[in-house]
Amino acid sequence: MNNNVRKITDGAMMTAVVGLLVFINRQFFGIAEMFVWILPLPMVFFTAKYGWKDGLLPLTAMILLTLLLGNPQSIYYFIVTAFTGLIYGEGVRRKWTLRKLMIVSLVISIISNLVTTVLFASFFGYDIAKEAQTMQQLFEQAMGSSVTALPIDLSKMIKVAMVFSILFIGVMEGTLVHMTSRLMLTRLGFDIPKAKPLSQIDAPKWTGYVAIVCWAGAEYFLRTPQNETLQVVMMFVNIIANIYLLYYGYLGAVVLGAVKLNKNISLYLVLLSIIFLNIAIPALSLFGFLYITTNWREDLLRRISNGQTK
Repeated sequence: MNNNVRKITDGAMMTAVVGLLVFINRQFFGIAEMFVWILPLPMVFFTAKYGWKDGLLPLTAMILLTLLLGNPQSIYYFIVTAFTGLIYGEGVRRKWTLRKLMIVSLVISIISNLVTTVLFASFFGYDIAKEAQTMQQLFEQAMGSSVTALPIDLSKMIKVAMVFSILFIGVMEGTLVHMTSRLMLTRLGFDIPKAKPLSQIDAPKWTGYVAIVCWAGAEYFLRTPQNETLQVVMMFVNIIANIYLLYYGYLGAVVLGAVKLNKNISLYLVLLSIIFLNIAIPALSLFGFLYITTNWREDLLRRISNGQTK
């Protein structure tokens, strides 16, 4: 088949797929928006195959279809995801590293999530203040008089938690876009860089020391009387540092399980963390600090290369 004919055919097929998704979304009250990480795939495929310049024509057709068939909220979602697919597909075509592709996907998803839930929350049907008030009432009912013993104002803590939940959802959506796009393109025969083995993922040692100081310092300030602004800042610092150390703690534990036990223990780690939350979180954070700042990872890899796993 002539290349131009194939290009037109592929563009028409991808546009038809998006049109079908828009129609289904309208008929079933926004169901496609619940799977927003699937929406960029048609543009990812087309742009990875033909490039962003050729992708502008099906992109325009997709936008027109969305304007004709969608409601205001779905128009935003479909247009943003179409541009995400255009950029991601072009990155694949230009042989970007998996890390760069992942970062692009995460940044777009986080910004999009902030727009829909913070900047234009009322337009998309969100009421953050009302949700925060409802959560506070539930906490007060569940905790009773012990609420007064908390070292920080409950309403401030809930607002910070909601902001992090918004960021977390954006990260999850971006990760799913990256994973599904990579899986689809691999199955279709595209040349995708291989993911780095978990044992090869490391971090500068100084970041471990900064994270542990921020975590311990924030814990101290949160347990002493401070003004509200400083309390909110310390909560952000505490959560970010803890998440950073937890990530490398889980990573180190999974690598250790793969080497010592020859099995994937990630599910067991998650279950243990849920059951023994108060113990598992600080323990894994401390393990993450050691994984970053010591030579344990290098020694383990050296023993693996020498055929020693004990």
